[in-house]
Amino acid sequence: MRRREFIELAGLTSVWAARPFAAIAQSKAIARIAIIGSLGQNAIDALKDGLREFGLVDGETIIIVGSPASAASPEAVSTTVSDLISQKINLIFASGALAGRIAKDATSTIPIVCLTGDLVGAGLVQSLASPGGNVTGISILTAEASAKRLELLRLLVPTLERVAALFNIADPTAALSLKPIEVAATKLQLTIEALGVRGESDFRNAFAAAIAARAQAIALTSNPLFDIAGSQIAELALQNKLATISFADTFPKVRGLISYGPNILASYHHAAYFISRILRGARPKDLPVEQPTKFTLGINLNTARALDIRVPDGLLASADEVIQ
Repeated sequence: MRRREFIELAGLTSVWAARPFAAIAQSKAIARIAIIGSLGQNAIDALKDGLREFGLVDGETIIIVGSPASAASPEAVSTTVSDLISQKINLIFASGALAGRIAKDATSTIPIVCLTGDLVGAGLVQSLASPGGNVTGISILTAEASAKRLELLRLLVPTLERVAALFNIADPTAALSLKPIEVAATKLQLTIEALGVRGESDFRNAFAAAIAARAQAIALTSNPLFDIAGSQIAELALQNKLATISFADTFPKVRGLISYGPNILASYHHAAYFISRILRGARPKDLPVEQPTKFTLGINLNTARALDIRVPDGLLASADEVIQ
């Protein structure tokens, strides 16, 4: 695992006017951490591995509660958050903007560490350098990376004219993921067909809609749902003969064609840093939001061959991971 893929932005120190988070560090009781939102077992394992490096071991020095789901409705997430808060938890880890926003609306005193596309755009923090309030975490979305994914699709499909962009309807930052794709599409003279889904059960219909719209490729917007369901999406892409690109570096590993973005599991691993700091007395408002500083390119050559796609030599040479 790459150890320093994040850069901490300079922050401002101010006085927390509500519940003192230092009380968590001073308490002798075992801290209870609630996990909510969309994340798979691999992400949970990466988070727990990161916590162990800080001496925070589930069942020994901390207790982790919660039942994350890949396609929970806002109502279900809200019910889960209310139930967890009633259990007197000390900290919430939220994966995805939906979970982060619901948690923030539910409490202004319990610290929240959130990993999502755009913490500022989702209204979860005031700014990257000075989060304010009780939320901080990792913001993985960049406009440059979103545009780059379209450029990569053009390299793989030289005749590319129409691209279907899949987004999660329940994600309040979906528009933030779509906008840079649409801007880049205009520059590249491509037509974008935005297709919304609510969960994995919608994927088959989404691919059918992409075919009906004469899309030649699919771009996945930044959302935990598309990482968790990467294997299902890759299979549908093969069945429908569509080049598909993801933000998640895990995508080529499950037969997806290509990915460009941050190391997702490393992001969950690094979230442990924020949790550790807060449990030891730091205030979320004093911990600047971080962003990935390294993006990786992954290509699955077996999938490319199955799709009758020739990968340019230059693209292969620049790839961080090539799956034969």
